[in-house]
Amino acid sequence: MRLNKQQIEHFAFGIVKGLLKEGLILTDDKEKMLIEVQEIITKELEREDLLDEEVKEILREKLNEIRNANIDYYEMFKMIKSKLAEKENIIL
Repeated sequence: MRLNKQQIEHFAFGIVKGLLKEGLILTDDKEKMLIEVQEIITKELEREDLLDEEVKEILREKLNEIRNANIDYYEMFKMIKSKLAEKENIIL
């Protein structure tokens, strides 16, 4: 995961604060809302981590073909990840 717990908490706090300030959400329990947003962020980051592993596995299986075709590994990684993310409805 690219963000640690403290970064996720800070990010979630900013999101909740902004939504409340703009009147886009209403809540009687700001702390509960903050925890829920943190959980959503964490789950989405975990989904992206799983997606990365899936892409790596695909590339491992095709490594010889990639080398023989002189294709840039990282460009291929980004392309496959993007296509799988779209298919899995993951926002990157």
